[in-house]
Amino acid sequence: MRRKIAVCLSLLMANLVQASHVNVVTSTTDLAWLVKEIGSPHVQVTSLLKGTENPHYVDAVPEFIRLVSNANIVCVIGLDLEVGWMPKVLSRSGNAQVQPGGRGYCETGKTVQVLEKPLGGVDRSLGDVHPSGNPHFWLSPKHLAQAISTIVDALAGVDPNHAVDYVNKAKEVSGQLEALSQKNREKLKPIVARQKGPLIIEYHKEFSYLFDSCGLTSFGSIEEKPGVTPSAGRLVSVALAAKNAGIKVAIASENAPKQTLSRFTELSGIPVVQVPMSLQPAKGLTSYVALQEKLVDSIVKHLAGGVP
Repeated sequence: MRRKIAVCLSLLMANLVQASHVNVVTSTTDLAWLVKEIGSPHVQVTSLLKGTENPHYVDAVPEFIRLVSNANIVCVIGLDLEVGWMPKVLSRSGNAQVQPGGRGYCETGKTVQVLEKPLGGVDRSLGDVHPSGNPHFWLSPKHLAQAISTIVDALAGVDPNHAVDYVNKAKEVSGQLEALSQKNREKLKPIVARQKGPLIIEYHKEFSYLFDSCGLTSFGSIEEKPGVTPSAGRLVSVALAAKNAGIKVAIASENAPKQTLSRFTELSGIPVVQVPMSLQPAKGLTSYVALQEKLVDSIVKHLAGGVP
């Protein structure tokens, strides 16, 4: 009997502790990191993704729906990054507070200075073009900092008692991200100062914000249409064009098709470096600073010796 009472008390205390925190569910691990940095110790944060997936193509699994159904806030990248699965998760969760327009819905991309917003009409014939602009802003500390105000508004709206804490912590985190952005620029400064033209090409337009914040010029993408594997003809033409332009390295996410990238290198002689696009806690990559160092150091390693 005493054991049963002890177990019940333990569960009750656990529920009370959990209830004292704002339960935030994020779409990505990078947003989970940012919300924790701003909201600790008042938040409990869970990322739906592990950081190893391609966030464009994910299934609305029951576990996602369960987590969102219990959330006080759902925080997404937005700009149509999660459009293929998050609307299904939200609608099936039965949680009115976290639906678009609700107090607990937090779309971070809406306060970011968006790059590459297409002009004119957009349809599926153009590939996976995002009508609202490029959604991969989290790869740039400068642009990730622009999303902080949206997170603060959401946290303060749900938990006004700690609003001052969120505002003060947000200022601190914003300063840290600006310092990190400056560090990136300093690392690449010698390369940027001497480049006469593009030195790097992307597989998919995922690095635009990072390049923009560092002053690097991209030769473009190996893909002809976003999200569509390039044809053999496209691969030959872009490989030869990149070779003739003196491109030193191609950069791609870990999810990019390795066979296509290998063929690009065979045709062009240009090495390809594949890098993580998000934090990957299960693999020990838990720090946003460490992610940035991995990205920028990979670029510096391949470009520093290739600038005349």
